[in-house]
Amino acid sequence: MTALIVLGVVVTLAFATLFMVHHRKVQEEKRVQMERKIREFETQAKRIEPLVTRIRPHLLPYDLRSALAERWISILHAQQDAGDKREEFLAYVSEAETKVREVKANPNPTPQPIENQQKGQEAMNQLKNVQFLIMKEFREGKLSETKGQEFLSALRHAATQVVVEMNKSMAEEQLQNKKYRAAIIYYQNILKELKKYRGTDQAQFSNVFNEVRTAMERIKPLAQQELKSGPNMLAEGMDELEEEENFMSDVQRAVMASKAKARSQRG
Repeated sequence: MTALIVLGVVVTLAFATLFMVHHRKVQEEKRVQMERKIREFETQAKRIEPLVTRIRPHLLPYDLRSALAERWISILHAQQDAGDKREEFLAYVSEAETKVREVKANPNPTPQPIENQQKGQEAMNQLKNVQFLIMKEFREGKLSETKGQEFLSALRHAATQVVVEMNKSMAEEQLQNKKYRAAIIYYQNILKELKKYRGTDQAQFSNVFNEVRTAMERIKPLAQQELKSGPNMLAEGMDELEEEENFMSDVQRAVMASKAKARSQRG
């Protein structure tokens, strides 16, 4: 009888030990899975954060900025739901929620032009990251084709705006240093960028063309004086300007055609 009791106790302890080991193993697997999910969400959030906080708001349309902000905060909330309860993380989520509210409350942000080439390159890199995200969201079925095309078109305009602002700033810096030929080269870069909009109805870029052309004409006499002591770089820049003479008329015709079509549709 005693032997049976001892055997029963041993068997019970064995089962209890096996249960505890299995339970600990299951809990450990759950913990590892939770930490893996948290790391995945954390990585995703870190990729999107600069697209919301570092891209100058005036470069992107309101709906794209709002979409990026909503995607960012949704990932942070998913990370929180996955079990991340760290105090520093919860404080970060609170700050992110404030930032998202600011984005949504500001449909018309004040322009903050690109100051130099370094800032321009940083902006271009961030715009590329937005493009990668849009393509990823589209492939995963999270973004419609129509909306995706709309956002990609907005990115192309943003990239042009970066080129314009960056070269304008660099041209102004050269003008301050009385380096007029160098300024013309930066203005020439803007004209090259605007070629892609030849024959479109992008009126904002036709205005840029007018500004650049006027600036180049204004400093042309000063640049010619520089030529007396240096190689003929101005002639190449002005030849480029002459090749762009048809740009303005092309854009004007496109704008007029677009307005005429709209009037006929309303009629």
